[in-house]
Amino acid sequence: MKKLLTVLVLLLAPVLIVSGCKSSSDSASSSAAPTSTAVAGSADASSSDCPTSNTTSFAKTKFVLHSGLAFGAFHRYLYKPYKAGTFKKGADGRITATVKGGVAALFIKREVRLASEDVKANPTLCKAIAAPLAKVGDTVQAAFDKLKGGDASGVDAVNSSISSISSSSSKNGVDITEDDNPDIGG
Repeated sequence: MKKLLTVLVLLLAPVLIVSGCKSSSDSASSSAAPTSTAVAGSADASSSDCPTSNTTSFAKTKFVLHSGLAFGAFHRYLYKPYKAGTFKKGADGRITATVKGGVAALFIKREVRLASEDVKANPTLCKAIAAPLAKVGDTVQAAFDKLKGGDASGVDAVNSSISSISSSSSKNGVDITEDDNPDIGG
């Protein structure tokens, strides 16, 4: 009975998270006026797209929070299990790791999107890390999909990008502290 309950929770968690992410993104998109520069700037933020002063209160603090959650989730649920060989065929706990990895990938994408919005609200961070941060958000799901098929190149690439972003952020006076125990369920 306990095993059945665990399986049900693991299967329903992604559905609840996806529906939760959809409603929050719908409300965010309905409250913000759509602009062509927002879409074009999401993949590449040039200095002309960056503000000259802070446009959001506590942008750096929010960036540290969201990126710390995203990077911590990546390392706990994708990178460390990958290094331990948990995603390989026949490995003990592979199904659980894959389900948790899928949920974590959705969580990471959401947190990186929120961190990107905060970065774009701060002139210093915008110029330094907006483009690399957007790249992480775009590639994390692809990396997880490759990992399920046995190709680990995407995970290593995301890890390199995260290290680069953390380094650039530190050089600009904003240290990212990864949350080693992010709550990816809600």
